[in-house]
Amino acid sequence: MFLNPLKFNFQTRSHIPLLYGLYQLLGWLTFVIVFPFFLIYSLCTGRYRKGLGQRFGFWGVAEQKQDHAMTIWLHGASVGEVLLARILIKELTEILPNADFVLSTMTEQGMEVARKQAGEKVRCIYAPLDLVGIVGRSIQKIRPSLYICLETELWPAFLFKAKRSGVKLVLLNGRLSDRSFQRYQLVKGFMTRILSCFSMISVVQLSDAKRYMSLGAEPEKVRVLGNAKYDQDMGSLVLESQEQYRAWLNLHPGQPLFVAGSTHTGEEEMLLTVFQDLKKATGMQDLIWVLAPRHLQRLGEVEGMLKKKQVPYERLSDVKVSERRTDTILVDSMGDLAGLYSVASYIFCGGSLVERGGHNIMEAAILGKPVFYGPSMKDFSDAAELLESVGGGFPVSRPEDLTESILYFMDHPEEYNNSASRAREIAATQQGAARKQALLVKEVLSH
Repeated sequence: MFLNPLKFNFQTRSHIPLLYGLYQLLGWLTFVIVFPFFLIYSLCTGRYRKGLGQRFGFWGVAEQKQDHAMTIWLHGASVGEVLLARILIKELTEILPNADFVLSTMTEQGMEVARKQAGEKVRCIYAPLDLVGIVGRSIQKIRPSLYICLETELWPAFLFKAKRSGVKLVLLNGRLSDRSFQRYQLVKGFMTRILSCFSMISVVQLSDAKRYMSLGAEPEKVRVLGNAKYDQDMGSLVLESQEQYRAWLNLHPGQPLFVAGSTHTGEEEMLLTVFQDLKKATGMQDLIWVLAPRHLQRLGEVEGMLKKKQVPYERLSDVKVSERRTDTILVDSMGDLAGLYSVASYIFCGGSLVERGGHNIMEAAILGKPVFYGPSMKDFSDAAELLESVGGGFPVSRPEDLTESILYFMDHPEEYNNSASRAREIAATQQGAARKQALLVKEVLSH
């Protein structure tokens, strides 16, 4: 008789060692079977070579601890979490000026952003594989005083070993979607054990707190402190940087600019139809479209689509060094989205017309820009609800709805400007979570 894993629930303590052992066994078996093929693929294509030693716990220069009283290790899975880490490190540096910071990530794109934006004080590394032996060596080399898990990056082997090694553990900006919560409930006993490793858990909203506590988190350890991703520092986007983007794009006064940010597979083709339909409208013939895929490794895929549709385009990196010749610009570098948003007339935030859960729409709102997005916003449902409540965010179900909405606001500029003001105002009320979370870290370190 075989057990259906979807029906069997590991609730009792007796199952926890068995489940953890199974997790490690499957992890090592997968590693032994897959690694030879992975190595060949990496050698042939050049992908994933970077940081290979670090993933096995061999840090090189990264292990050289600086002359500080403590090391704080933050882990962010990819780009979004790395940007969150940057915000938190800024606050932590002010509160704990003698701290040394290590930032780990899992993706090459995350590493690119980390090295570009984290600052000289932060050592950036690739996260170790979550296997016994590897995580132990990693913790021994880095010797953190405190480890910060961002959102819900829960790696059991690392957390258990860090806890046994005397490292204080904190989960910040915790979020749990309905789907993740239901999945974790299947192993509730195991999740209770994992969550018990944390000294404190900071969550985005009350619904997240309830889910964490339902999985076994101790109520006295859970605090609702808001979303630190909304604490983007846009002060650097002064007039000079906006003028720089206007110059690169050769934007004339009053010329409309449509920016589609953080797009995913399937969205670019839909947004192309929006752009083409908008170009046909009165007063929009000189419209420029900037397309920024969420993952840069998809550039070839997006370029292939544009070529197939016979759409002339240029890469942003080329436009920066020579005069723009087309009305379609493809973003091919990290760190430009905020600057592009700041000069945009209309903004669409991707990952929402396809089932990806959406992206941070507050990045546009903070700049005083109304933002359009599709129906898939489960990862940023709180932001969507806030912006919609004041008329600063506009959900669209289909590309045709997006076209109609933009054309409506083009004909009603005063209404659009009012929406912009309301978006900025509501975004400002949501800031401050990063400081609260940094103070929570200080509180944990003091005990």
